[in-house]
Amino acid sequence: MSGPGGAGKGTIARALLDSDPRLTLSRSWTTRDRRVDDVQDAYVFVTRAEFDVRLHAGGFLEWNEFLGHAYGTPVPKESGDRDLLLEIDVAGGRQVLDRLPDALCLFVDAPNDDELRRRLIERGDGRERAEQRVAEAARERAEAEDLGYRRVVNDNLDTAIVEVRDLIDAARAGV
Repeated sequence: MSGPGGAGKGTIARALLDSDPRLTLSRSWTTRDRRVDDVQDAYVFVTRAEFDVRLHAGGFLEWNEFLGHAYGTPVPKESGDRDLLLEIDVAGGRQVLDRLPDALCLFVDAPNDDELRRRLIERGDGRERAEQRVAEAARERAEAEDLGYRRVVNDNLDTAIVEVRDLIDAARAGV
């Protein structure tokens, strides 16, 4: 699951994890500071040196730098009959698709840039940072479309959760 900051990926992911015992979340590593809206287990927060050690040991399924910070998804351990949910950026999604071409890739988006900007500022991003993220969102949308991501517009949270759940169920059924 990818999408711009403020689109609601984390909220949708938490709702799915709470309602679907066959899903498990991969905790990404990041070198950025914890934000006030980060849930306790949102990321593994590490120094750049710690991140680089794991990176050079081949310990990430995908990784990327975004606005000055590194993010990476650890190589997953066996999850049995559970499906692994990744919250990653589109560049990471490209890396996953290179390794797992049948992966279901979803792009959660805000209904428009004004709403995205409002959400970012409301969650604590400054105006300048929000503008950077809005500009990056346009690039991510285009890349996600090129990669064949399924787009889910989060203009109503309950509807977006149901839409994502339906896409996961369809992928499980091979549809």
